[in-house]
Amino acid sequence: MEENNNIGYRHEEFDDCFLCKHPALRHLLTALMAFLGAFAAFYVITDWHFKRMYDPVYQMGRMDKAIMQRERNFDRMEMRALKQQHKMENKAFKYQEKMEKNAIQFVHVEKGKDAYRIIIDLRPFDNNERNVEVRTEGNTLIVSAAGERNSHSKEEIIKYSQAFDFTEDIDASGITKVREGNKYIITVPFD
Repeated sequence: MEENNNIGYRHEEFDDCFLCKHPALRHLLTALMAFLGAFAAFYVITDWHFKRMYDPVYQMGRMDKAIMQRERNFDRMEMRALKQQHKMENKAFKYQEKMEKNAIQFVHVEKGKDAYRIIIDLRPFDNNERNVEVRTEGNTLIVSAAGERNSHSKEEIIKYSQAFDFTEDIDASGITKVREGNKYIITVPFD
């Protein structure tokens, strides 16, 4: 029982406590203390953050990172551009190779005793000798031809042009052009 009296005695000491008589004020001060504690914590963390942000060593590290990232991005862009260029060059090379292979199939050159014979297959050129043009410039004979071809629901225009440079002097006035079936034969006499 004496213990209860001691507790009661202590409680009696605080009976005239100002906050005990005003609970609203007690809650207000508790909220104010919590707010000030949170503000102090926020201030300390913000202060640390800004000190770190304005630290020259930290800033240089961030700049180095940004520079390295930009260099990596630039290298990636450069590699993509090189791959694209390589792909386009390969495509152009394959197309040119295909055209040369096709040209070999429809243009043949034969050398005789006194004349060159250029034999052109007219089928790729609409089977019309008017689609083949022949002209001379000195010892050079230039053959140009064009035609259309429909395949796989698309139209292709075939153009062919080749210059034949002869080592012998050719007689431009003696050039003859003769059609034999699907072949157009150009005879170029030389001296």
